[in-house]
Amino acid sequence: AKLRAIECEAGEDQQPFTRITAAELATGKFDLTYLIDGVLVKDQPAGLVAPKKSLKTNIGVDLAISLATGGRFLGYFRVAEPKRPAVFSGESGMATIQETALRIAGAAGVSLAETGIIFSDCVPHFGDAVNMEAFRRFLEADGIEVVIVDPVYLCLPCDINPANLFDIGRLLRNVSDVCRDAGATPILVHHLKKTVANPYAPGQLEDIGWAGFQEFFRQWMLINRREAYEPGSGMHRLWLSVGGSAGHSGLWGLDIDEGPYSEDTARTWDVSLCSATEVREATSDRREASKEAKLAKKLEADKTRLVEQITKLYPVGETKSQIKAGTFGGDRFEAAWAD
Repeated sequence: AKLRAIECEAGEDQQPFTRITAAELATGKFDLTYLIDGVLVKDQPAGLVAPKKSLKTNIGVDLAISLATGGRFLGYFRVAEPKRPAVFSGESGMATIQETALRIAGAAGVSLAETGIIFSDCVPHFGDAVNMEAFRRFLEADGIEVVIVDPVYLCLPCDINPANLFDIGRLLRNVSDVCRDAGATPILVHHLKKTVANPYAPGQLEDIGWAGFQEFFRQWMLINRREAYEPGSGMHRLWLSVGGSAGHSGLWGLDIDEGPYSEDTARTWDVSLCSATEVREATSDRREASKEAKLAKKLEADKTRLVEQITKLYPVGETKSQIKAGTFGGDRFEAAWAD
């Protein structure tokens, strides 16, 4: 009886469920629109996920600028057509966001002031009905088509259990519905787990932190380091793993050179990508070169040692066999002697 009363009050126009017959599904036109070729699909919730201090915010700003200008994401992936993005950032502060956005826009050859991006240093509060309604109105007022929220953990209620799939799923579904109603594709910036077996391997869906996020994201950009960051260098060697339920996927080596920090010199945003095969070959070459350098250094040390021992033990000379027997001998002696 209650259901019938609700139906009468709501009317047929407010039916909460869509109804698509098999014939309509077979013959209908359901477009799958890529905002960024092979990376980002319209209207499907996406995750930009990386460990701490791995340029999540910077890459998110690059994403917003490329979307706004119809340029190339990370200087590589083509944006189909310009869109109106918004960036909600709750960690870095506007001074850092400003410095980052200016140099990324400069590297892309565009004026930040003319991109039309909307920035906010307040993140939405997931699960707060009043705040989420204000969030929806915010997006609608500026005609936002892509919204980047950075980071997710600041958006969750303090009493939520991050290990509870049902609690997290409910909140994320609400966010997705709000963005869908506003006509915006949501991109949530989140963290990889700290306890992955290999911290320098390409990121996997299973590495995404907390319950519910792996299931919620319909598409993802997973960032992970390929090697440890050398403090002061400004060089970040990363993995970029992209995928989605639409079928797109790929793995690249992502190198970002921000330049060393200096009060007198502005930092940079120099980005390059290469295939996973090229990364592995280059890594192998660097390891081989490092190994050869270590062997050469060891050989020089052995030669110096051999000369010192010969000078001390055999000042008037001696046969090779006697010198070998009287010094350190073995293969290292042979290599030092031959060189």
